[in-house]
Amino acid sequence: MRAELWQEQRLQLSLTKELVQAIELLQYSAVDLEAFLYERSLENPFLEIRRSRVRQRSNRAERDQKQWLENIGARRETLVGHLLSQLPSLKLADREERIVRYLIASLDEDGYLRAPLAELAARFSASEQEMERGLRLVQSLDPPGVGARDLAECLLLQLERLPERDELAETIVRDHFVPFAEKSWKTLAKQLGVGLGDLQRVFEFIRSLEPRPGIHYSSDTPPFVVPDVIVTRGADGDWMVAYNDDIHPELGWNREYERRIAASGDRHAEQFIKEKYRQFTWLAKSLEQRKQTLLQLMAVIVERQRPCLEFGLSALKPMTMREVAEELGVHESTVSRAVRHKYVQTPFGTIELRRFFSSAATVHATDEAASSTQVKAIIQELIAAEDPRAPLSDQQLADLLRDRHGIAISRRTVAKYREQLRIPSSAKRKQYTGA
Repeated sequence: MRAELWQEQRLQLSLTKELVQAIELLQYSAVDLEAFLYERSLENPFLEIRRSRVRQRSNRAERDQKQWLENIGARRETLVGHLLSQLPSLKLADREERIVRYLIASLDEDGYLRAPLAELAARFSASEQEMERGLRLVQSLDPPGVGARDLAECLLLQLERLPERDELAETIVRDHFVPFAEKSWKTLAKQLGVGLGDLQRVFEFIRSLEPRPGIHYSSDTPPFVVPDVIVTRGADGDWMVAYNDDIHPELGWNREYERRIAASGDRHAEQFIKEKYRQFTWLAKSLEQRKQTLLQLMAVIVERQRPCLEFGLSALKPMTMREVAEELGVHESTVSRAVRHKYVQTPFGTIELRRFFSSAATVHATDEAASSTQVKAIIQELIAAEDPRAPLSDQQLADLLRDRHGIAISRRTVAKYREQLRIPSSAKRKQYTGA
C-alpha cells in the first residue's frame, strides 16, 4: 500500500446558508416572519424596516380590516392570578398560605391537580394532612370545581356549592359515577330505586356543569391570527387570489449610511458593505419567492376547491399535498412548509391553509371522491337530526350515508370519524324520558 493523491468529480447537493434561510422563511407564520426580519435588521446596519407605505383604503378594505380584528385574541385573566387574588379573604397563616400557593401553582390549565398529594408533600417538606387541608382551601375558591383530582370530584365540588342541593345527583357522582357515565342505567336504576327518567334528569343536569373549571382562563395571551392570502370573488363571479402585503414590513437599503461608511476608503469596510448588501438582496429575493409560492399554491387550491369556497368546508373535496406538489412541479415537503401556520381569508372566515387538504374517504356511486371532512360534516348533521330516544348506530349511519348521499364507507370508518368528532356512541347518546 502507498499514499496517493488523486482528483475526483462528484455531484452532490449542499445546503447553503441562503438556501436554509429561504426554506425557513417559507415555513414561518406571519408573526414569526416579522420577528425574523427585525432580528435581521439588528445584524445588518444597512437594512431598514419601513412601515410608511401609503395605502389607498376602500370601503371593502375597511370591511376586511374589521373582519381581521375578530381574529385578535383578547387578553384574559389567568387562572393562577384569579385564584391568588382570592387568598387575602381567607386570612391564612404564613405556612398555610405558602402551601395553598404551592398547590395553586401545581394546577394544570384545566384547573385539576394531577400530581399525587404525597408527592407534593414530599417536595414541599410538609405532611399529607397539611396538603389535604390546603387542597380543601383551594377547592373552596372560585371557580367551583377547581383543585379537583379527577372529573367525578370536579363535578361533586360543583354540586356541593349549589344553593339547592341535589342529593340524587351527588350520590350518583360520588358512588356510581363510572356506571352512570357508561350509561348502565337499567342496573343503576334498580340499585338506587329510581326510574330511568330520574337518571335522565340528573344526566342533563350534570351536563350543564363545567368539566374544565380553568377553561375560561388563559395561561398565555392568544396570538393574533393574520391571513397570509386573501381570496375574494369578483363581480364576474370568478375567484381572485391576493397576497396580504401587510404581513411583513417593507425592506429598504440605507444608501446614506452606505456612503458614509464607503467614504472612509477602508478596504475592510468596502468588503463589509458588499457582504451585507448580498445578504439584503438574498433576503428580498427569498421574501418574493415566498410570496409567489403562496400565490401559486393558493391558485391551485382555489381551482380544485371551488365548491368549498362557495358552500363552506362541508363541500371540501379530497386533495393531498402530493397532488398539489405535482401540479406545481415542486417537492411535497415544499407544499408542507408553505401551508404550515398559514391562514387564508375566505368569504366564510379566516381558516388555516392546511384545512383545505383532506384524504379521500370513499367513493360516491358516481365515482366522485368524497373528502373525510365532507363525510364528517354529514355525520354531524345526521346525528344532530336524530331522535335522542332512538339514536343512530354506526351501522345505521353508514347505511344512511350510502342511501342518501351515495357514500359507501364501513361501520368502522363511521366509528373512527365519530370518535374524531368527539361524539359518543349511540348507547351513550340515548335519552330516557319515561319514568
